Amino acid sequence: MKWIHNVRNKSVASAALLSLCLLVLFSNHIDRDHTNNVKNSITTLYEDRLVAETYILTMTSDIYKIKEVLNAVGPNFDHGDNKIGSLISEIREVSNAYLKTTLTANEELKFVELMKIVNEFETSQLKNIELKSENADKALALLSELSAIQLEESKVIMNQAQTLYSSGEISTQFAFAVMIIILLVLQALVFTSKSSTTEYSAT
Repeated sequence: MKWIHNVRNKSVASAALLSLCLLVLFSNHIDRDHTNNVKNSITTLYEDRLVAETYILTMTSDIYKIKEVLNAVGPNFDHGDNKIGSLISEIREVSNAYLKTTLTANEELKFVELMKIVNEFETSQLKNIELKSENADKALALLSELSAIQLEESKVIMNQAQTLYSSGEISTQFAFAVMIIILLVLQALVFTSKSSTTEYSAT
């Protein structure tokens, strides 16, 4: 009956080794998948949030410069027309770059409102310096809201990355635990096989 016992042991050992190999491959696949997902989250954080925040800060700076020009020229508004025009051109250029980032629905609405205000700076209806100054304040308020959205979305992305990292750790720990169990089974089979051989030799 020894040969039956040996066949069984070999079958179990083969199954255990196959399971171990499959588990290693599966673990590598899961790790690679989690790593790619975390990398994508970091890329999104950089391209769609940090870069977008840089654009917002640039536009905010330009609006503040417009306010400075308005305060400096006073009633002689025509003297500041050219400078304000160049600042608005810069805002349009930066806003086009900002538009290429991924916008949330709320972010898109705020952006549309902002561009309406920027367009109004160039209309003849806003030759009144007070109205232009008022519009500059509205633009600054919208830019502040857009900046707040970047912060909120960045937190969401970081939470997602943390969740992915944690789930990856759990998967790795689980795979490691199963590997140890399989190795213990293999070790037990080796001892059983040796014990059976010794008993058979003794008889």
